[in-house]
Amino acid sequence: MRNIVTIALLSGLMSCPAIADEFDDFDGSPVSTDVSGKFYIGADFASASFGGSNYPSTSGLRVVGGYNFTPMFAVEAGYAMLSSSSDNCYYGCDYGGYGYGYGYGYGYAYPYPPTLASYSFDTNSLQIAAVGSYPINDAASVSLKLGMDRNTMNYSSTDNSGNPLPSISGSKSNRMYGIGGQYNVGSGIVIRMQYEDLGELVPGIGMRMISIGGAYNF
Repeated sequence: MRNIVTIALLSGLMSCPAIADEFDDFDGSPVSTDVSGKFYIGADFASASFGGSNYPSTSGLRVVGGYNFTPMFAVEAGYAMLSSSSDNCYYGCDYGGYGYGYGYGYGYAYPYPPTLASYSFDTNSLQIAAVGSYPINDAASVSLKLGMDRNTMNYSSTDNSGNPLPSISGSKSNRMYGIGGQYNVGSGIVIRMQYEDLGELVPGIGMRMISIGGAYNF
């Protein structure tokens, strides 16, 4: 999976020079790629998956802010807000990971998976990381990210009679790391793609995230 993502990122970046020819800078001058000493803000559309469980994937938005010490080194903070839900979930849709389908672990037990009519699954991740970048050409670069995060979750559902089932919530602090690529199209605007390992959502359940978005340097 990681090799596929890496190849896709590099392929996308190598095809970007044609895009840059269309953009240049907005005033017609050459694209400026020097972001040293600049702050930036941005947003990414993100999708997360969860290893070691049957939790559904979640998707949503991450907002970020950072500072470029040099063109090759930055510090970034971000907050991802992701969710998944269904209002038409029947027998066998026993998402969970803490014993759904085997008893809830909270004094509730069933001889078979409960029939769920709906579920709501929300995850959040607060992140801070160092980002190192290596240029491919004048505007494109690949990046490595290393830092810490705090992941939280809340899972709730109802049975087919509309009765609430026991909810599950938790949080965990982890190390995080990722790879990515970005392209500076000029006027401070950067397009970026990333794959990140966010550590554990709760003990035993890993969280991975793929995102695409943009940032503005000012």
